[in-house]
Amino acid sequence: MANGFDYASYKGYDEIGQLPAKRVKGHKKIILNAFVMFTPNHLNFGLSKHPKHADFGRNFAQMKPWQDLARKLEAAKFHAVFVADHLGIYDLYRGGKDAETDSFISLQKKVQFPCHDPLFLVPTMASVTDHLSFGITVSTSYTPPFTLARQFSTLDHLTNGRVGWNIVTSNSDSAARNFNRDSQVAHDDRYKVADEYMDVVYKLWETSWGEETVSKGPKEDTYDASKIKSIDHEGEYFKVKGPSITLPSLQRTPVLFQAGMSSAGRSFAAKHAEVVFVSAPSPQLVRQTVDALRSAAGDRQIFVVCTLLVVVKATQEEAEKHYKELNDAGDKEGALVFCSQMFGADLAAFPPDLDLRKSDNAQVAKAVDLWASQTDTKDKLWNVDRISKEYTLSGRGGLALGDAQTAADAIEDWIEIGDVDGFNLSHATFPGTYDDIIEHLIPELQKRGRFHTEYAEDEKTFRERLYGTPGDPYLRPDHYGHGFKT
Repeated sequence: MANGFDYASYKGYDEIGQLPAKRVKGHKKIILNAFVMFTPNHLNFGLSKHPKHADFGRNFAQMKPWQDLARKLEAAKFHAVFVADHLGIYDLYRGGKDAETDSFISLQKKVQFPCHDPLFLVPTMASVTDHLSFGITVSTSYTPPFTLARQFSTLDHLTNGRVGWNIVTSNSDSAARNFNRDSQVAHDDRYKVADEYMDVVYKLWETSWGEETVSKGPKEDTYDASKIKSIDHEGEYFKVKGPSITLPSLQRTPVLFQAGMSSAGRSFAAKHAEVVFVSAPSPQLVRQTVDALRSAAGDRQIFVVCTLLVVVKATQEEAEKHYKELNDAGDKEGALVFCSQMFGADLAAFPPDLDLRKSDNAQVAKAVDLWASQTDTKDKLWNVDRISKEYTLSGRGGLALGDAQTAADAIEDWIEIGDVDGFNLSHATFPGTYDDIIEHLIPELQKRGRFHTEYAEDEKTFRERLYGTPGDPYLRPDHYGHGFKT
């Protein structure tokens, strides 16, 4: 493990083993989310000057491109916008600085730098939509639980119940150094802290204000003060008096996402997550993770969404030509900046002709060996150059490439072989990738009965739409957090 981050374990790949390929039965309807970040380039390194992305690259910090996207996604019946985040720079590659100019390499390459606060995208996009939901990444490592509970209650009110929280624990030393620390907390310890953190926010959301605390009168709301209580939490990591000073929102607890796939992460997800976000290059590989998650969750229903880049055009030839154009325009060194951080190792330090599966760095060797084993080029040289090419578009996630029929076939493979419930759809260009998906892919999925054609009007909140339970916006009775209700 380098830099405190076990990449292979994080992704859920503890052993390569025999990968399952048996298709799951049943005809699932698919969850589709747009996967974005409040930055010029998310997982599309080097494309900030591409003709179909340059306008967004210049104006990403403004409201208009986000509101325009939100309107398009809602018209196409997307479920949600899932917004990633990070709190530090990517500083492992070449030590983080250009030796000649003393400037940040991650800024030179626009590798998720600059990066703005994702919470403020919610009211921006919610103000022009009625049904689209929002999953926002916020770290338990650097946001106090009282603050987070207040933020999400406020957003849930402002959106009429359309908010979800992607729970992360933060894994970089560069982020730690921005919050009065020299280094990150050890991996498993972060999950211990996060577990108690969840108890605190459940108490603030579910316990502090009892049922029927707020009465809606003809002229004003009234509050039953006897049903509002302090939470008096005193634990190993947190001491929070309470009470919550925000009104209970439509969902009380936002829809809970989580993405950590180590053994500690899987245990955390099985206890807390309603939607688990995974990433893998193939349906066969993601199936290992999905099976482990569903087994850990037992009888409790969880949804699994997977990262996917869809490059779809009117014809197969057009799609392949477009993909080549995008890939050729990508910044291979920018990809190395990103995946150096993910591997926890400076990839510039490895000899260019070294097959990384033979590296003395056990973490890098294991991760690359597993990655290569799931491709049709495992017998080729997997050196730093190869890694950069693989990572340039959409990182480590899957790819659906082709015309509408071919892309939809690939989607169905992920659903039936990978047993995922849907996708966080990344982009190569913004909003071009989503324009193509809306024009070509979604009508084909709807034709196959795989994607809804309308929002259900009696499902008002994010949770109601996720579970298909109109009139019930709260945590399910079998969820751990439900036990905090009073």
